[in-house]
This record gives sequence, structure tokens and C-alpha cells, in this order.
Amino acid sequence: MKRILAAAAAVLMTLTACGSLSPLPGEDMVIAAREWYASLDSAHVQVVNGYTGETEQEFIFKYDEKDVMTYSYLGTGEGVYLAQYNNGREQFTNDNGNITALDSSDISFTAYSRDVPYPMAGEGLILFYKRGVVSSDVSTAEDGGTEITYTYDVSKLGQYDGEGELAGFEVCYRFDKNGGFVSMDQKTDINIGGEIVPHLYTVYITECNSVERVENIVDISSIKD
Repeated sequence: MKRILAAAAAVLMTLTACGSLSPLPGEDMVIAAREWYASLDSAHVQVVNGYTGETEQEFIFKYDEKDVMTYSYLGTGEGVYLAQYNNGREQFTNDNGNITALDSSDISFTAYSRDVPYPMAGEGLILFYKRGVVSSDVSTAEDGGTEITYTYDVSKLGQYDGEGELAGFEVCYRFDKNGGFVSMDQKTDINIGGEIVPHLYTVYITECNSVERVENIVDISSIKD
């Protein structure tokens, strides 16, 4: 995926290993949520900036009866606009106004399926890297749900290639009173020239197994045959 907007995504897309260490508090719920998400036939994912309230990434997917994926992705931010639609046969992309089209005959075209899922449709969307966790906390919310917070040792995470240096990372998972996944907060601190710049993104997963159709969000009227 091109230009993932979340501040630490360059490093955190690697946070998928569970390892064989002693169980962490709440680990079973987090692992179950990852497996649940990867098993869905369709869903609507939103990544919301916790400081502005703006949705900066939106991903909608649906598998057909042959497990071929159709998806749309929209990423927006300062100086960034990326929209993409792929139905397994053709792909349309608007990258900051540059609109392109590919089909299955193009060498660079990728069709996604349940066996080869788009990155945001896999377990890794719900971040978890057991070997990097240095502290954990499990608490009960006022509505009877559960909140699980893992704080990471940034030196144990993958290489960060964004601006500045990764200075802190924490993930808070929220579950309802029945143990169902509600949302996930990704809190990241970046050291830029000695100043700590905080980032907060919340991931919501909705319309689980209820997306009827994925629309093409790319205006292809300017593409000439």
C-alpha cells in the first residue's frame, strides 16, 4: 500500500508475531480479535485522527463466492490524496490527481483473495508484537467492556523510516462486555529535533459481513480508451 498515513505505520506493519513467551494479560482476547477480523467476508475500516476527528484512511472490502476480494481504499492528509479501487480484474488509482488504470494483463497488477489478502484485510491490522511489550494493563470500562493496553519498547520494533525518531508506542484495545472487538487506539510519540510530537489514531471495524457492494471511488471519466 502506498503512502500509509498513520505516523508509525512504516514500522508497525511488521507487528504481527506472537512468539512463545509467557501469556500477557488479555492476550487471548487480542489474538481472537485478529483471527476474527481475518475471517470476515466483508468489513468497513476507518482510521481516525484522534486529535482532529478526521478519518484519514478508509478501507472497504468484500470477498465474492470464489474468495476474490474487491476493495476500495481512501487515504487523505496534508498534501496527500490516494484513492484506489480493485475488483480482482482491474484497478483504478487516483494518486494526488494522477489517475491510472490497470487490468489483469498488466505485470504490475495484483489481484487479492482470502489466500493473498490486501494488507489492511489481514490480522496485522490489529497490531500485536508480543516480544516488544514492556508493560500491560487490563481494566473494566464503565459499560462493562474491557480495555487492554500494551506499551512497547521502541528499540524492539522494526525500522522506522518517517521523519524524526520513534520515541514511544502504545496500543489500547477496546472490547464490549461480550468480548467483541470495538476499537483500537494507536498512540505514537515521534522525536523531531528534540521535540516529542504525539500522534493518536483509532481504528474502527464496522459493517462486518454486511457490506453489500464496494463502490469504485475513483473518477475514471478522464481515462481515455
